[in-house]
Amino acid sequence: MSGLSIEFIVSEWQAWYSGISKLADWQSWRDGEKKPDGDALADVSFLPAMQRRRLGPLSKAVFNTAYPLLSKRDIPMLCCSVHGEAKRTYSLLQGVATDEDLSPTAFGLSVHNAVIGQLSIAAKVRSPTLALAGGDYPLQAGFTEAAGILHEGVKELLLLFCEEPLPELYNSSAKSPSGICATALLLKQPDEESSGTKVALVPSIGAEVQSAFMSPDYQLPIVSALLDKSGTISVAPGWELLIHAN
Repeated sequence: MSGLSIEFIVSEWQAWYSGISKLADWQSWRDGEKKPDGDALADVSFLPAMQRRRLGPLSKAVFNTAYPLLSKRDIPMLCCSVHGEAKRTYSLLQGVATDEDLSPTAFGLSVHNAVIGQLSIAAKVRSPTLALAGGDYPLQAGFTEAAGILHEGVKELLLLFCEEPLPELYNSSAKSPSGICATALLLKQPDEESSGTKVALVPSIGAEVQSAFMSPDYQLPIVSALLDKSGTISVAPGWELLIHAN
């Protein structure tokens, strides 16, 4: 940290958005040449069949992005989401409303830390994991929490953001993400030997930003900036994320 600035190095990253996952596809998307496919599901063929069956579409996107970055790393993981597995939760609530018996398994997979818990088991991660409710400003929440973890002496961690479209019932109170999206960032504290993309969370007097409840595709600007290794993103009132090559 430097004054009020919080600095990181993104050494590696992966993102999945409605079928867009490879670097070339992301570059085509940024250039307006590739459109997202709302019916696409993330590839998790690397998992055993029994484990794949337990994963919902959002969890599959998280696994698709995070699993390759872990690559036998046993590091802390932080998963930040505004709504989590909203569709699975909504299905359970419908069951409650009609006095149906709830499946303990379905309930266990609907809680906010279910995705990160399943990931830690599959990847054999024994380091601490944390699920964070992103609230109005998930990028600020996620990076601030990550800074606290790194400040405790952790050398690197995996920061995840993930969202999926909401059930129609919620559309009167919150805008729905345009598609399933998951972003995984391998973060380190900056030093002279670090390679990667530098990210800094800094105060800014003029920074204005909509709540994630009104602007739910908050992950896409950071993916664009990481592609360019350059960009400024307003993440909360009075706060910006600066991204540039290290």
